[in-house]
Amino acid sequence: MGYIKLMRLPLLAAIAIAQLMMHYLVAVPIIGISVYSFPTWQLVLMILSTLFIAAGGFVINDYYDMRIDEINRPLKRIVGNEVSKHDAMTFYIVLSVIGLLLSVVLGVATRSVDFCFIFITMIGLLWFYSSSYKRTLIIGNLIVAASIALIPFVVAMFESRNVMMWWGEQIVALYGTVTPDELKQANPTISTIYSTIGYFSIYVFGWMLIHEVIRNLDEINGERELECHTMPIVWGEKTAKYIGCGLIVLINIVCGYFLIRNMESLQIMSVSYYVCSTLAFSAALIYFLLTAQSRRDYQICRLLVGLCLAAGICYSAIFWHLHQVAAASAGMMGM
Repeated sequence: MGYIKLMRLPLLAAIAIAQLMMHYLVAVPIIGISVYSFPTWQLVLMILSTLFIAAGGFVINDYYDMRIDEINRPLKRIVGNEVSKHDAMTFYIVLSVIGLLLSVVLGVATRSVDFCFIFITMIGLLWFYSSSYKRTLIIGNLIVAASIALIPFVVAMFESRNVMMWWGEQIVALYGTVTPDELKQANPTISTIYSTIGYFSIYVFGWMLIHEVIRNLDEINGERELECHTMPIVWGEKTAKYIGCGLIVLINIVCGYFLIRNMESLQIMSVSYYVCSTLAFSAALIYFLLTAQSRRDYQICRLLVGLCLAAGICYSAIFWHLHQVAAASAGMMGM
């Protein structure tokens, strides 16, 4: 049971759902699945690679957080209670190696070493974050935010590589050999996939950075005991709260700019969804963050951040709907 708890199954399920939504609700409409499709097993392999490496990240984080958890949540500490330190480290190695091997198979299937590189990068980031950078000022926050932002971005890499392979086969059949740069220029679908899913990744990065600031506030007692150099400890809790609120305002300004810039294509539905979800949760989060005094208050703040993250990923359903409406309108105009 301890091993199951270490893997954080609810969070792994959320990661899998997020990647599936990026594939079916964002990438597939852009690509046009009626024209060409990719093997489902490759998609499953990509998701499994991500899940095993993410699970390993959760394990190694708990491994290095033993002393912090002993102070902040002694009754819920897993490593050292339900699972020994040695077994936890072995479990981490097994999960990471399986994830890496799956990424190698995926790289061979898609004829790309990019997947191996990106997953090795994820493993390295999660290791160094848990072992040392988590306790440093700002750097640890940026590392974990970047690691989580890679989750949707991996989907963009997967889709773009498959599009390039299919497109290349068509061009080679007609004109002979072609370079990768020519492929990218010849097919704007690839840049559209990267830019669209890239927006989701930026959104995830921003909210994970906010989550890390709140987590530092929530776990300040244990981190202070271990002489960590986090924002609340170095600059004070009040300053850390103001920084968190500033980041919340900043990410909403970015969202507003994106909506205004793309108003014609996104329509009023996108604005309504944003106002009723991300903006509403953000307003509540600022209030609770500024007034937070106890760990329960910070837990509410972390829940609100989770809702903002979920709202951003679920916007993919709105994107899919708008794309379907646009495609139907284009079809009617072409008749």
